[in-house]
Amino acid sequence: MLKRAAKAAGSFTEPRRGAARQLAAVAALALASAACAAQGAPARAGGGAARGAGARAAPGPDAAPRASAAAEPLFRDAESLASRRRVIGVQLFVLDEAAEAGAAGERAETRRAALEAEAARVLARTAAAYAALVDAPALRAAKQRPPALLGLALALQDSGDLRGAEARLRQLALEHPASREAPEAHLALANLAFAAGRLDEAVSACDGALGGAAGAALRKRALYVKSWSLRGLGGRDAVEEALEALRAIVRLGPAPAGSLEATIDEAAERELVELYAAHGDLARARAFFAGAGERAGPRLLGEVEARAAQRRRPEPLDRPAL
Repeated sequence: MLKRAAKAAGSFTEPRRGAARQLAAVAALALASAACAAQGAPARAGGGAARGAGARAAPGPDAAPRASAAAEPLFRDAESLASRRRVIGVQLFVLDEAAEAGAAGERAETRRAALEAEAARVLARTAAAYAALVDAPALRAAKQRPPALLGLALALQDSGDLRGAEARLRQLALEHPASREAPEAHLALANLAFAAGRLDEAVSACDGALGGAAGAALRKRALYVKSWSLRGLGGRDAVEEALEALRAIVRLGPAPAGSLEATIDEAAERELVELYAAHGDLARARAFFAGAGERAGPRLLGEVEARAAQRRRPEPLDRPAL
């Protein structure tokens, strides 16, 4: 149950099939494959920062613009490689669909093997390209560094290096706390902690995501992971906090139909009613659900009251047939 909830909350790496469905609509916009990453020996793409990463860019008011200008070709190459890998993911998805329909043959399997090998090569090059930017001391002030750190963490996790991915996410949250990528880093850390069963850590990471200037979509994902982490911890206080997190999701309003957040909306409303009916104070239910907003609050209150009335109704007598 917890693993399923984490997946619905938007785990850091989605399964190939689900990711490809979302990417198919924008596949035509993908960039062409980049020829090579940064010239010269790229920095190691693992979790530890390269030697000299602690050095800062040259002082002066023009340090950031100069660093950003120097970082742009590296970032463009890395993004092109990441786009190429997404295109390969769409192609693999099409082959999966054909196989399920019984239309795949030997040629399709050969094509699949070639695409998977190409995806692995592109993934390694993507991580190296992002790391070349991230670990260059002269580029620490570049505006591309926060998104490059996030891209590097994604690539490391996709390659199975969870420890390296977590280290890069922490680096992003620590070194660029005001960036727009920082809330994504906190949420990704929450997903990793949740999947590993480190629920206290997951709750703290969710709070980190919620404490920044995150949009409604990311806030919903963070609140949902937080609610499940709290329920996993158990205890009266944790359950009450989980209820508050679910209510906050509802309060944010409906997400666009078909989105991951719309799925979270539906699950949050259902779970809020179930959890409140089982653990909430029915005498205070009206005030609690008023905090869920005028759109959904009265409807959810009605569902809870109906459940309470059903529980109070006496069970029918099970008389033996005469």
